[in-house]
Amino acid sequence: MDIEILLLIVVPLATAFLIPLIDLISTRLRRILIFFSSITEIYIILSIFIKNYSSLKAGNFFLKYNLGGWSPPFGINLAMDSLSLLFSLIVTLALFMIVIFSIGFIGHHEGKYYVLFFLVIASIEGALLTGDIFNLYVFIEMMTISTAPLVAFKRSQESTEASIKYLFYGITGGVFFFIGVILIYFSLGTLNMAEIARDFDLIDSTMKITITAVFMLGMLIKLGIFPFHYWLPKAHSACPASISAVLSGILLKVYLYIFIRIFWTMINFNFLVDIHIAPFILDLALVSSILGHIFALQADDLKRMLAFSSIGHIGMILAVVMLNTEAGFYGGLLHIISHMLMKSGLFTASGYLLQYTISHNIDDFKGVGYRNRLLFISFIILSLSMIGMPPLIGFVSKWYVLMAFLKARHFFGAFIVIFGSLTAVVYYLRYISKAYEEIKLTEDDLKREIFSRPLLSVFYREKIVTSVVYIFTFLVIFFGIGFKLFDMPIKMAAAELTNPQRYIDLINLGG
Repeated sequence: MDIEILLLIVVPLATAFLIPLIDLISTRLRRILIFFSSITEIYIILSIFIKNYSSLKAGNFFLKYNLGGWSPPFGINLAMDSLSLLFSLIVTLALFMIVIFSIGFIGHHEGKYYVLFFLVIASIEGALLTGDIFNLYVFIEMMTISTAPLVAFKRSQESTEASIKYLFYGITGGVFFFIGVILIYFSLGTLNMAEIARDFDLIDSTMKITITAVFMLGMLIKLGIFPFHYWLPKAHSACPASISAVLSGILLKVYLYIFIRIFWTMINFNFLVDIHIAPFILDLALVSSILGHIFALQADDLKRMLAFSSIGHIGMILAVVMLNTEAGFYGGLLHIISHMLMKSGLFTASGYLLQYTISHNIDDFKGVGYRNRLLFISFIILSLSMIGMPPLIGFVSKWYVLMAFLKARHFFGAFIVIFGSLTAVVYYLRYISKAYEEIKLTEDDLKREIFSRPLLSVFYREKIVTSVVYIFTFLVIFFGIGFKLFDMPIKMAAAELTNPQRYIDLINLGG
């Protein structure tokens, strides 16, 4: 059995439980543990990728681990195919960068912060790797419960309200998901996703529609698709920059993976077509995308603007995947990677820049471009990539999304891609131009000293923060030019979606 995939969950989980004990000895030792754990995660996922590169290239990559040595249907199994490998690889690398950013950025209650953060990491890896629908629900709720206190980490009235709203929507989505789990168990007597996929057609048609509807509703809430998007901008604007990067850059991508796994592998996309729900979800995603960009255009709060932008991009990704074509899968998966890099970079850059401002409001952003010129250039590059400026990765991924819509002759979808880019030009340039406005300092401003120094008081920690932003910027440029490096992993992941039967067979049900 392939124990490496179990370690991807166990390492961050063990770290979360060890941190309070290590804190009793030394805070420096805690930072060493955090760094060592993050490096270990990177080592495990890269070793899996390198060791299995030939089988991945040949299209027969698959790893599994049966907990306790019990095979399905009696035991719980973890499974990694090309799709989950791709997501686990990019998510683990992005989480590593955000952990490093947090070491330089979080200056209070660090022990509590990292306990929650590593619980989030463990739940993310578990959601990507579990082959059991009930355990998938457990990991989803673990993500929600662990993330909610991080949203409220600033302990302000705004962050507390945002956390409560986030928790309400998260639990509501989880309730619908749990109802789907119960209905499946009573219908088939199993919780194994491969078994469910194999026997789903045996369920009564009315029950199948009900199961599909509750899962769909739960996932749309988790993804923040209109009209269930209200929690997302509030949560992003209230929490620390590192958590905003996790929420937008990573968690939304994990929920996209779960959406794909449920409706392609487990339920089968053809059933969505048969009950005529696929076109509706596609159109709803496009409406959500256009509204996200319009709301971003109106937002006068930097982090809310970035959050609304995420709604626009997630809607676009969901829509292009719902085309159910090879071009759609390729464009959607590439833009998932692209958006993860761009939005993680933008939120970390914003976290640093907003240390110079009194609030997140655009009026207080005046003159920020002069405070750290190199970092603000990174902010501009990341923004241009979000707009879709060549040769950055945002241009490449949007191009493939646009081509997927045009090949499917879905011209409204193609229009939304172009509309989103043109709108993004306006709302990103609003902040860029404001940041280069000259300001006249009053005596009160000088007393506050907020215009003369960042609030990150320790230089080496400030250097850590800026270095992470520069790395994200470099990756956006590098992969814009070398996007073909993702070509093989994305094509192999897309192949899993077009052939869900392979996943069922490789779990080796009943021997």
